[in-house]
Amino acid sequence: MQELEDNRLFILKRLGILRILSIIEAFIVAFLAFVFTKDLIICIVLAVFVGILFFRLTSKTLLQKKSMLELEITRLFLRQNHAKFKSLGIKEKDFATLSSLNFNDFKSLNSFEFKHFTVYDVFFKDEVKRAFCGIFIKSQKDVNKELNQDLEQIFTKINVKKFDTNHLCCGDKWILISTLRNPFFADLKLSVEKNLKIMQENLDKIKALFSPHSLQ
Repeated sequence: MQELEDNRLFILKRLGILRILSIIEAFIVAFLAFVFTKDLIICIVLAVFVGILFFRLTSKTLLQKKSMLELEITRLFLRQNHAKFKSLGIKEKDFATLSSLNFNDFKSLNSFEFKHFTVYDVFFKDEVKRAFCGIFIKSQKDVNKELNQDLEQIFTKINVKKFDTNHLCCGDKWILISTLRNPFFADLKLSVEKNLKIMQENLDKIKALFSPHSLQ
């Protein structure tokens, strides 16, 4: 875990340096543009363009490493909980069969396979074009009967990026949770230890949605 933490700090430091260099590059371009054109609008446009382009070109490899490190932290957490990650989501046909919902524009990526349930990233629109973005949980065990079964809850607009289970609906062996963030994705702004702690808290929130003793 210490190696992951060292890599996290290295990547953040290098990205920070590149952002500063991009700003310096933008200021240089703005100054030269003003000297030759005397046009403030042109200076600003060129500075922004060059600054963004410089950062994208120089940070491409680092951003790839950042994505790989985030996935490594997720995989570490899953190994600790005897779970598996796959980059494939649930098939549209299987989702329709399990949920019995009417939907359009279905998309699904990633799956997190735990012992008694699997978590999928899903997106779809209902028959009146309301969008759902969140996770779909397919369970081998019964969902807590006291949970909300009102479909309207998952179409409530949410602004909180932190994962919670406040906006959900469910069936006997499935749960839809509206959320802006996958509960098992890492945030490199936080330490590896903090990421693992948050993921465990999110897993506990999900486990609490099932009937008592059903996951034992």
